[in-house]
Amino acid sequence: MRLNRNFLLAIAFFLFHSPVYSLTWQEFLEAVSPDKYDFPANAKNKHVTCWKKVYWEEYIEGDSYKEGYVKKYRKEIKIECPY
Repeated sequence: MRLNRNFLLAIAFFLFHSPVYSLTWQEFLEAVSPDKYDFPANAKNKHVTCWKKVYWEEYIEGDSYKEGYVKKYRKEIKIECPY
């Protein structure tokens, strides 16, 4: 019983002695506005890499011993990012 009372006193102490700060709607909406994440074009710490996925097929002809088949290729190529 004494342990429960000490536990409740500790919880009450931490709840009532901690600083309280309320967030307003204006502060919340300013924090999630889309213009917060737009980097200027001349930002020095901006690292943007664009990739293009390329797929092509090549037909390998057969002969009288082997039949022909299609060879498939996939490659990711680094390209200049469109702005």
